[in-house]
Amino acid sequence: MSRGLRSGARRYGARRIGAMAAILLVGAALLATLAAWLVLRASLPALDGRAARSGVHAIVRVNRDVDGVPSITAQNRGDLAFALGYLHAQDRFFQMDLLRRAAAGELAALLGPSLLPSDRELRRHRFRDVARNAVASLDAPTRAVLDAYVSGANAGLRALHARPFEYWLLGVEPKPWTADDTVLCALAMFLQLQDSTGHLQLQRALLRATLPEPLWRFIEAGTPEWDAAIDGSRSESPRVPTAAEIDLRALGALPVKPPETRARALDPGGSNNWAVAGSSTAHGAALIANDMHLGLRVPNTWYRARLVDASAAGFDEVGVTLPGTPSLIAGSNGHIAWGFTNSYGEYSKVVRLVPVPGDPAAYATATGIQKLRYVDEIIEVKGAPSEHLKLAITPWGPVMGTDWQKRPYVLDWVAHDPAALNLNILALERVRTAADALRLAGGFGIPAQNFLVGDAEGHIGWTIAGRLPRHSDALPALPQLSSDPVVGFEGWLSLREAPQVLDPAEGFLWSANARVVGGDAARLIGDDGMDRGVRAAEIHADLRAAPRPLAPLASLQIQLDDRAVFLERWRELLAQVIERAAAQGNPSSAAARNVLARWSGHAATDDPAYRLTWEFRQEVEARVYYMLVAPARLEAGDFDFEIPPSFEGPLWRLVEARPPHLLAAAYPSWDALLVQAFTAAARIPRQCASERLGLISCTWGRVNAVRVVHPLSAAVPWLHALLDMPTVQSPGAHDDMPRIQGPDFGASERFSVSPGYEKDAYLHMPGGESGHPLSPFYRAGFDAWAQGRPTPLLPGPATHELVLMP
Repeated sequence: MSRGLRSGARRYGARRIGAMAAILLVGAALLATLAAWLVLRASLPALDGRAARSGVHAIVRVNRDVDGVPSITAQNRGDLAFALGYLHAQDRFFQMDLLRRAAAGELAALLGPSLLPSDRELRRHRFRDVARNAVASLDAPTRAVLDAYVSGANAGLRALHARPFEYWLLGVEPKPWTADDTVLCALAMFLQLQDSTGHLQLQRALLRATLPEPLWRFIEAGTPEWDAAIDGSRSESPRVPTAAEIDLRALGALPVKPPETRARALDPGGSNNWAVAGSSTAHGAALIANDMHLGLRVPNTWYRARLVDASAAGFDEVGVTLPGTPSLIAGSNGHIAWGFTNSYGEYSKVVRLVPVPGDPAAYATATGIQKLRYVDEIIEVKGAPSEHLKLAITPWGPVMGTDWQKRPYVLDWVAHDPAALNLNILALERVRTAADALRLAGGFGIPAQNFLVGDAEGHIGWTIAGRLPRHSDALPALPQLSSDPVVGFEGWLSLREAPQVLDPAEGFLWSANARVVGGDAARLIGDDGMDRGVRAAEIHADLRAAPRPLAPLASLQIQLDDRAVFLERWRELLAQVIERAAAQGNPSSAAARNVLARWSGHAATDDPAYRLTWEFRQEVEARVYYMLVAPARLEAGDFDFEIPPSFEGPLWRLVEARPPHLLAAAYPSWDALLVQAFTAAARIPRQCASERLGLISCTWGRVNAVRVVHPLSAAVPWLHALLDMPTVQSPGAHDDMPRIQGPDFGASERFSVSPGYEKDAYLHMPGGESGHPLSPFYRAGFDAWAQGRPTPLLPGPATHELVLMP
């Protein structure tokens, strides 16, 4: 063979080997993909068939409709709890796991060292010990329901042919569910809904220590023009301090620049609920509506279900449940319907420890010197050694950190007391009247909520659901010293002492995270960061304007109300500021004038004027607030000031009056401050700058696009299209209107129902029942939620039936 032929043969052979290698690589990749797909499929639950399960005492039927919403029918309460636990674990076990680990400070064991800072903060609360003690105090019937739920959850997890897909991605095995874990899920909600750090109380104390009294009173005053309490009570109008009381210009150079990142205290973005008496409905039954606003994630916070106990003393209820727990959270049992909003009352006390010179472990009390008790907490870390965390403990609670004077402080929080935790909400299953529900609600082991209830006879009522601590100090909540005569809370209010309203003359009740009542009732609840009353006022106005009789779809129209009523006065102010800026040759004024001409009066996705006005108000608020607290900032070190939502009242008084003595020397005039805020608001935000959009094309929908993502999608970005919900532009805003909507915050559900008329009710959520991306139920309902379309509260005809047998 010639040299050329041999060389060609070698080249042909090399190419053939390369081609075969490529084919093998592609084949291996396809096999790996197929194997991964099969593993994923194996972790899907069985939807049909019959299964014998230890822990079931009679036949249980689980029927699912086309969207996967289950109707569970059991012959006793224990089997019903078992089946709900079974479904929760099969559809949502990873969500349950994150809830218990977040509350216990055990995330690093699952997700690695990056979660250590979070675990260190959360572990201070020692919630696993709290949960253990709470479970030990449950009565026998409640413990039986809880044990059945736990048994069902573990049976459901074992019945999967492969562990849930998230554990394959993480390379770990899921740990079994326990009774303590269910209480930890409740404690995770305490962490979401209440102040777990005491920051707002420390901020109030700092302002009192560094500002003249007229100034801090003004800063903390409310917004009476937006008050909408159900008893008609009003807060006092803010009084602008005089020049003799405080003159900021005379103080010279002050740190007036707002921090780069800033947030409202507790960020009460909202929840809404209302009750309509039977006198305003066609059938005479009350009407309840609820949309609980929470962080949006995949899967959704809630799990829809219809729960039927077919025993002689049973019940039939429908609504939303919380995976990890055995009860319906909100919905209807055919006799009553109920819903919740967060109350933002005073449920924690900051106690500043008075030091003892020469002994860092000692602190002074009214009865003498006491010593800190130390405990060692072990934080397990995936892929790294465990960490030992030394915690300092007092009779009032754990040492959380140090205040602006570097003095240790303690948090006496109701969530640290096992007596605040129970499963008494289960009692709502069999309650038949609004009055009976009000009598029970104060004993529920949940974060204290505004509880609205209506019954089939047309009665409606409000109270605080959850245990209320007894406190004797005046509003608002302030830190105490460890040496005070009385420190911390003074026990619990009795159920008879809890404030309540039954059958108001107007025939409406409503709440939206703002003050609901005044006077003595308000003092019993306290105030630890309530929202201003804008949403509550708009809901009240919408209810009064709605045509009679009211039906559930009227509630949906209110829940979707995105009118910019609150920002209207700010739009008028912005128009004036734009003209002043134009007179000064501001290059943004011409484009801004065109933008403002497009004002729709709504937080509409295609409205650039709403975005500009909203940003303008944010910029003005930040400049004015941080200017007023500038003397405190000089002494506060690295203390992180947060703007309370009530500041709108003082802010608008200043914008109207523009007193020179309340303007820092850094600003030549109030006009200069306002023009500066406009200039900042007119900058193109990153959401639009990346697309090179101009001011008029930068609409509210672009900067407020809704992204509902899975907790793991950031770690595996190549799977985000599989794991995350589609990005949508949705009407609504972060605050100050019924339709609350932010990029990752909003209505975790919307429903409205009259008890006994569930067939006419609706419920939708931002995601489906399943937490598995290969399930047909993973995204079910998301489009209806995003578009504001009603979907039936009751599950539809069964398309699947699973029978659990003894």
